Amino acid sequence: MSVVEQGYPTLSRKSHHFDIYLSAKITVKWLLGIVFCLTLASLFVNFTYYYLPHYPLRDILKWLFNVDQETNIPSLYSAASLLFCSILLATISKVKKIARNSDYRSWAGLSIIFVYLSLDEFISIHEILILPLRNALNTRGFLYFSWVIVGAIFVLLFLLRFWRFIFTLPKKTRHLFLIAGAIYVAGAIGIEMVGGYYANYYTETNMIYALITTVEEVLEMIGIVVFIYALLSYISSSMNGIDVGFHIIDSKKQHLI
Repeated sequence: MSVVEQGYPTLSRKSHHFDIYLSAKITVKWLLGIVFCLTLASLFVNFTYYYLPHYPLRDILKWLFNVDQETNIPSLYSAASLLFCSILLATISKVKKIARNSDYRSWAGLSIIFVYLSLDEFISIHEILILPLRNALNTRGFLYFSWVIVGAIFVLLFLLRFWRFIFTLPKKTRHLFLIAGAIYVAGAIGIEMVGGYYANYYTETNMIYALITTVEEVLEMIGIVVFIYALLSYISSSMNGIDVGFHIIDSKKQHLI
């Protein structure tokens, strides 16, 4: 599907253009490869941190590659992949709006949510809630990381708002959305609760806890990969693809165009 914005004059002179072609399957293969490499790197730095004698750059490497760390390489990847989802969702919303399809608002709403998730993934905004809620509700065990209560409420509200919209999607897209969501929530909330239980009754500073958090983060990353595949497949099959053009012009010469 070729998208042409109305209200912009056609360029009367030659302009350079750059085309990017995204294949859902190839994109997913690359993303899964990145997830695999990040997982191995995290396991390696944690293993050497807990089981080998101190070596140069040990602490820095653990900070750089530990998947349970914020503002590092894995968190940057996760934030970028969530932001990519937001861009794809916003693009679909724009096309739907041009086509005067009323569900463009739902696509736009999802895009906004993913912008927040991207920011939260990089700087862990949700962790601000842990201590206040833990002290107020005296949470222990599986609720030791008490933000999961708010997370569960958010998931419920999300389903109430978007459930009907999801079931208007094509069967393949709907199933992929649900699978992606289930995998992501299983990691972000389910395994987070297991990690909270272990941290509460044992410790947060050993290899077992590192393994728990690795499973959590990997599930989140895989859930996002599945969601990206769902969006790219939807654009390809249900929208016949999208052509996006970028033109950069000199504002002083606009009157010549």
